[in-house]
Amino acid sequence: MLGCTNVGSSEQVTHYIDAAGEVWQYSGGSFVTGGVYNNSLVTVGNANFQSADWPGFNFNWLYGGPYWSLGLYKVTNSKQTDKYFYLDARDSDFGGAVYNPDFFVVFNNSQGVYQYKNVNQSLTTIPQGSLVSVWQIKNQSANTAGLQNYWSNVLVVVPSIAQPYTPRVIWGPISNFSATGYKIYWRYGGSGNFSLLATVGANTFEYTHEGLAIGNGLIAEYKVQAYNGSSTSDFSNTVSIGTSGWFKQNFGVENNTFNYQLNQNYPNPFNPATVISFSVAENSFISLKVYDVLGNEISELVNEIKEPGTYSVSFDASKLSSGIYFYTLKANGYSLTKKMLLAK
Repeated sequence: MLGCTNVGSSEQVTHYIDAAGEVWQYSGGSFVTGGVYNNSLVTVGNANFQSADWPGFNFNWLYGGPYWSLGLYKVTNSKQTDKYFYLDARDSDFGGAVYNPDFFVVFNNSQGVYQYKNVNQSLTTIPQGSLVSVWQIKNQSANTAGLQNYWSNVLVVVPSIAQPYTPRVIWGPISNFSATGYKIYWRYGGSGNFSLLATVGANTFEYTHEGLAIGNGLIAEYKVQAYNGSSTSDFSNTVSIGTSGWFKQNFGVENNTFNYQLNQNYPNPFNPATVISFSVAENSFISLKVYDVLGNEISELVNEIKEPGTYSVSFDASKLSSGIYFYTLKANGYSLTKKMLLAK
C-alpha cells in the first residue's frame, strides 16, 4: 500500500499515518469508535507494483501489522518531511472489503509529490496537502452508514495548506440523508450563537476559513449540517481551534485602489467577540479604538502605520457588560465611527 519511487535501491524510508480525528475498528460485527490513531511503516528501495507482498498497513482486526483503522489520516514520510496529504479511509464498505481494499500510495522523491493508483490503473498525483478519499481512489460510492456515531465524530479541524495558516475543517458524506449540500457554522470567542459561515455542494467535504490566523488566542468553533431544500440534518460534532486574530487580505492585484472605510462589525449583536474590518487608502498611521456610550476609551485595537489594503481585527468583550459601544477609525484627518451591540 505505501512506498517510494526514485530513491536508492537500498534506501530506507519511514512512512507515518496520524489520525486527525476519531477512528473506527471492527468489533463484534460492527465498526466501533477507537483503534489505531497513529503508526509507521519502513520501506526499502523503490515500490514494486507487481509484488503480492508489497508493504503496507493492514486493518487492525486482520492478521499482520503494521495496523491502521478506518479514519482520516495525515500521511507523511521521513524523506521529505514537509510533504503530506490527508487520506479519508472512513468507509464501512472499504473496511468490510465489499470492494477490494488494496490500492497503492507512493511518494515520488524526485518530484516531491504523493501519487496513488488503484489496481491496473495509472498513477494520479495528489496535490500537496490535499484531501483524498478511499472511495475516490476505488471509484466507488461512499458508505459511512456502518460506522458507529459517524456524524457525531466526523468533523475535524486542521491547519490550512499554505501560510499564513488558517482553520481548515474536514468532514465526510452523511449517511441516511439525501444531502444536496452542507452548511458550515461557526462562532468566535467561546460563547454566543453560531452563525452561518459558508454553504458548499454535496460532494465537497472541506472548507478553509480564509483570513483568520491560527494561534493561541480566542477560540474559533465550527460545526456542519447537511441540507436538502428546507430539510436539514442534525449538526455534526463541534471542533475548535485557537486563533491569533485576522490578517491583511491579499487581493493579488497590484493596481488595487482603496478608500478609507470602516465596516460594520460582524457578528452584530455579538457575545463576546466580534470582527471589525477596515480599508486603508495609503500608507497611514491608523488608530482604531472602542468607546462606551459615555465616551470612555475601552480598548485600543490598532495603533500603527498600515499599508494600503483591507484589514480585520477581533474585539473580545468578555469582560464587559451588555450594551452599546462605539468604535472609531482615525487616519490622515479621516474619522469614521460605527455602533455595535454587546448582548450577553
